[in-house]
Amino acid sequence: MYFVEGLSMGISVKYLLQVKELEGVSVLSENEGLDNEIKGVTIIEAPDIVKFINGGEVLLTGLYAFKDCSIAAFLEYLNELAGKEVSAIALKRGRNVDNADLKIKVLMEFSAEHKIPILDVPFDISFRNIMSLIMEHLFNEEVTRLKYFKTTHDNFEALVLQADSFDGAIKKIIDVLSKSIDNPVAVFDRHTACVAASDDAEKEFEIQNNARNFEPEIFSNYKYRRQKGKYVQYLIKVKLNFEEKLHLVITEKNQEFNVMDCIATESAINALQLEFAKQYAVLELEKKFQNDIMHNLLNGKIHSVEELRKNTSLLGVSFNGHFRVIVFGLEDSRKNSIDLQEQVKGTNILADAIVNSLKNVRVHNEIDRIVVIQEVREEQTQEEYRIEIRRAVVEIQSYIAKRKRNLKAKAGVGKVVEGIINLPESFKEANEASKFIDIAGDISEDGDSCVILFSDLGIFKLLAQLNEQEQLLEYIPEGLKKLLDYKRPQRDDLLITLKTYLDRNLNLSKTARDLYVHYKTASYRIEKIIKITGIDFDNANEVLAFRIGLVVYKMIEKHNKDYI
Repeated sequence: MYFVEGLSMGISVKYLLQVKELEGVSVLSENEGLDNEIKGVTIIEAPDIVKFINGGEVLLTGLYAFKDCSIAAFLEYLNELAGKEVSAIALKRGRNVDNADLKIKVLMEFSAEHKIPILDVPFDISFRNIMSLIMEHLFNEEVTRLKYFKTTHDNFEALVLQADSFDGAIKKIIDVLSKSIDNPVAVFDRHTACVAASDDAEKEFEIQNNARNFEPEIFSNYKYRRQKGKYVQYLIKVKLNFEEKLHLVITEKNQEFNVMDCIATESAINALQLEFAKQYAVLELEKKFQNDIMHNLLNGKIHSVEELRKNTSLLGVSFNGHFRVIVFGLEDSRKNSIDLQEQVKGTNILADAIVNSLKNVRVHNEIDRIVVIQEVREEQTQEEYRIEIRRAVVEIQSYIAKRKRNLKAKAGVGKVVEGIINLPESFKEANEASKFIDIAGDISEDGDSCVILFSDLGIFKLLAQLNEQEQLLEYIPEGLKKLLDYKRPQRDDLLITLKTYLDRNLNLSKTARDLYVHYKTASYRIEKIIKITGIDFDNANEVLAFRIGLVVYKMIEKHNKDYI
């Protein structure tokens, strides 16, 4: 045996069967073609791999690539394969394949006609080991790595080209990689949720304290880490775009992870990146399309019943169903200025949280907020829904907090409307309710400022219809205006004291306790408030007017901080 530019000549199928490590591999077909020269080896994981076959390869298959195809389609593939002059087909039987016995019979007839031997491979001999042995006999180390890279790259590329769905493609890539390296493999998203996993892989993972950087014996653009638990694990972080990333997790359960496995892993990563890029592009188009439809529905920009029915069908909701609109926003506790990129990231996290926590929703993603159309049950009571939405907002906030601790989710909810055509009514209310989120604690009895239903605003529903500040100012009593014009910083202390005193039903002791001041200090402030405003705390109507006035002032302050 000798090498010419890395290639060793004269290896036949008969020679391969004599290799000690392949003891147990037998000839399933007639003994014709055993002198065929072996020039390479590849695994058939997708029918499209035939496009990458040069000739002279040993093809390794469990027929899984053809598990769902018809006999006619299988024959068509074999006819295409006939012109490639492969050296042998190594078959592993026992996989769940439709019409497996009939397909093997067709394969045997193909073998007899074209003198291509069919080798029967026991299940305990992995294709990974067969590939390694053939390549070791054919090539020197450098060429072996190059050939193996091309073989794995071609297989994964064929998988991506063949895939008819995103989830199916990712699962196939993971399964093929798992078989190639004979170890469990799983892929997790940036939130450590499992995207896909081989059958024997764990569906959860965490980065251990003992995780250390690992340098593969090949050039790589990815960061590898190695950690020890029940089994040694290799973690490879893969960036997809400016905010999305994956963790590919390989568990060293069956075989030691070696340089050839790194090569296969790199090819799998390339395929994953390609598939996720395709999916991202599709999702962006779908999101844009859905956003346009939702924008038109929410704003009543529908010109005919036919257009309405078409848009309803495309959105996947009921034409005559019952709906609420919810407007979600985010508050950043750390920043006053707007960082557009951070705002977009936060809104995307909010959208993910909403989809995970709310049922029967369609999400309209805007830069600074999320508008949700939710289909609800007709028989659901207002109180039942109030409990449900508040519970959901708590879940949404928990989801966000794990990713962006500084962000707080808020929601304004519109009324139930019957029929998709009436969405603008609920949208208008949800918009108005969202404007009251920051002052919801001053309105609701429980002080909950994370979610508010428009129907809970009471008299403030009337104020929501007023757009001019001059009109709003009419609802602020003259006495309160005098306090608002009082000199700072005393004004701020007096305002917070007044609000607390009203919230505590004119109880001075509780007011002092809430403000962390002495009872006499609280008493002095109340006396000063009475002197400035002239308020009579024994007059219920006057107290109510001051309560409303404080809320109106906060509304004006929120929307135009420079007005007062």
